[in-house]
Amino acid sequence: MLEAIAERASVRSYKPDPVADEDVQTIVEAALHAPSANNARPWHIVVVRDEGKRQQLSRVHQWASFCTQSPVVLVFCAEEQASPHWWIEDACAAVENALIQAVDLGLGTCWIGIRGGSPGHPMSTEQHVREVCGIPERIRVLALVSLGYPASVPHPKAPGPMEHVHHESW
Repeated sequence: MLEAIAERASVRSYKPDPVADEDVQTIVEAALHAPSANNARPWHIVVVRDEGKRQQLSRVHQWASFCTQSPVVLVFCAEEQASPHWWIEDACAAVENALIQAVDLGLGTCWIGIRGGSPGHPMSTEQHVREVCGIPERIRVLALVSLGYPASVPHPKAPGPMEHVHHESW
């Protein structure tokens, strides 16, 4: 497990090769195994393969442009009312599970933040994604995850400094 975690890196350039349905299903299942506060499981995932929709999603903000290249985009959402205080954390846990599972399958990903908007964008980033994917207003959109085979070898980052780990107190 630690190897898959250490190998994870943000991928922003993809081969055009399709991703097998079985691999997407495995990644989604990994996401759905994430922990959630009070077992609320508020998350929803929209699997987007359609080229036109991926192009529309790529225009949500400047850091989403490579969604046109990735053969799959996963849209991570959550029902805020199901877990008002913890929906963000719950959905983030699901995203992280998906990212690590993708590495184990030889796939690349990039987490693209959506919640909170983007400066200078004429429409809320969440609203843009809702309209492209037909997501109900009551559902919050946390992130997009581009998914595909990396066009080049990803370069994982070294772990953060151990000086950031404190035992018993600061």
